[in-house]
Amino acid sequence: MPAPKGDPTYIKNKEQYFISLAKAVGSASSHPTAAGGCLVVRDREILGDGRAILTASKVEIDPICYAIAASCKRGTPMVGAIIYTTRYPFSASVFQAHIMGIRKIVVLAHEWEPYYKDEFRRAARLARELSIAIEPYFEDEDPRLSINSHANRTIDKTLYHDGGDHAPDEFDPQSATETANDN
Repeated sequence: MPAPKGDPTYIKNKEQYFISLAKAVGSASSHPTAAGGCLVVRDREILGDGRAILTASKVEIDPICYAIAASCKRGTPMVGAIIYTTRYPFSASVFQAHIMGIRKIVVLAHEWEPYYKDEFRRAARLARELSIAIEPYFEDEDPRLSINSHANRTIDKTLYHDGGDHAPDEFDPQSATETANDN
């Protein structure tokens, strides 16, 4: 789909784009086992980025804490922003997101580090309590949802008529000003 008329900042697949950027930020991570990257985004603009850090004194810095701190350092308000991260958040990060007015965290779906299992459960419990959505992003399609190659491919004309039901009509947005709440 091309960009809506009058919107040069349109991004076709925002989640894929920002998760790929978070992965690029995470490639600079200094954590040997749990590398990760994060972006704080509002209105398709990156407010801050962060990576997982393991200091010489064995202190772990979560990429979400780092990204929120980087945004705050610039003095950017984050109310209504979305966090895109490659690692599941720690509970402190969830609370920081709540304080800053962030209500959605998109997490790259992958196998979690078993060492952090209890911390991730606390973070999920706190997110539910604070009404913060933690949504997984799947890079690959689930093979269970693929097309059944053994299915009968004949189309029943009584159920499916001309096929124009999903064509754009006068109720679909025609320009960027008509697009409702598209971050």
